[in-house]
Amino acid sequence: MKQINTCFQNIRVVTPLSDGTVVSMPESYVSVKDGVIAYAGPSAEAARAVFADQSYETYNGKSKMLAPAMANTHSHLAMTLMRNQADDLNLHSWLFDVIFPRETRLNEKNVYVGTQLGIAEMIRGGIGASADMYYFSESVAQASLDAGFRLNLCCDAKKPGPDGKIVIDPDDLDHHLAAYHGKDGLLQVSMLVHSVYLYEEGLYRELAQMAASSDCAVQVHIAETQKEIDDCQKKYNGRPAQVLQNFGFFKTPTLAAHCVFLDDSERNVLKNPNIVVAHNPSSNLKLGSGIAEVDKMLKAGIRVGLGTDGPASNNNLDLYKEMRLASFLAKGTSRDATVLPAGTIFNMATQQGMAGLGFKQSGRIEQGSAADLQVIDCDHPAMTPLGDPIAALVYSTDAARVESLMVNGSWLMNKNELVTLDEEKILHEAVSLARDLNNILDL
Repeated sequence: MKQINTCFQNIRVVTPLSDGTVVSMPESYVSVKDGVIAYAGPSAEAARAVFADQSYETYNGKSKMLAPAMANTHSHLAMTLMRNQADDLNLHSWLFDVIFPRETRLNEKNVYVGTQLGIAEMIRGGIGASADMYYFSESVAQASLDAGFRLNLCCDAKKPGPDGKIVIDPDDLDHHLAAYHGKDGLLQVSMLVHSVYLYEEGLYRELAQMAASSDCAVQVHIAETQKEIDDCQKKYNGRPAQVLQNFGFFKTPTLAAHCVFLDDSERNVLKNPNIVVAHNPSSNLKLGSGIAEVDKMLKAGIRVGLGTDGPASNNNLDLYKEMRLASFLAKGTSRDATVLPAGTIFNMATQQGMAGLGFKQSGRIEQGSAADLQVIDCDHPAMTPLGDPIAALVYSTDAARVESLMVNGSWLMNKNELVTLDEEKILHEAVSLARDLNNILDL
């Protein structure tokens, strides 16, 4: 991807600081050089000086906001092809009766196109990085690299054994780590551990040992439904987070999706600094799973990011909707309007999420940070008057207000035009492939 030296001029900057505090700085200048933020502050002269004799583009910041690109901490991207095909069902019926049968028809081509469709949607919504827990991971990796998009890529690291039972596959994990971890500065590799209910007991200990010995991150669903809790207690005499810890997990960075039903003992487990919880409010509501108690997590010292979950259970990949909903749910369920204020939510969606995905140099606008940036157009009735810019981003903005997105100093969308993806081709191919995947006559 071509990195573009860029000077954002006279633009309002909204960014978390390293301590998580979110600040708004009007009439600022931000210089991007060689994929890194070289200057961020009030001086036009200092901003231009960093380029010396090098050429650069200027971006007029009138009526715009510049913010870090957001991070989607949990998704199954190629499920875009199953969008609006499996609705109004509880999780276990949705998963076992509808989704798993469709997934038997997945292949490299439809996963590649479905992933690019998801990436295109996220680029348009200000998201510059995502976790992906899905299959045909090499197709997923290629789709992300072709788009210039940051991704925490899941490796299955399992295969059918001689007797048909699932066994670990260390060679698969070694291959993914060697081929993709750190690739082009865009990819991180993690190991897929679907949940505490999908595998035989002995496999969990082997997976945990393999993750620890390879120093590999893990993606896992935890405590998504009450049924999961009940079944886990019946089978293992413990709750999911405790059982996974007993199996040997959480020694490496872990993205723990959902965590809707936690007690104090599990919150004590999940405050492990290796763990970031991926809060998915829309999916949890749509599947009738419940409402995660994020305020209690934060008070317990748990790190929390935001996720959309897959587009077959959400049914979109819009973190602006998730920010607003997450804050409103926390306020309503606690009956306390001070809970999860706008700054806290925005930090979760940017800096905290990027760190959880393994991109610790991203998620804030300061000298030395990665140039992962979104431009929001504020010249719109829904954004007028702007008032508190931080509140405006969380409570008033929607994905359509995102005008441009830069990742690693390269434009992925510039003035509403996708730069790295052929959007028309992706949409055409997605319709055809979804028809076959869902085995339906018309879309």
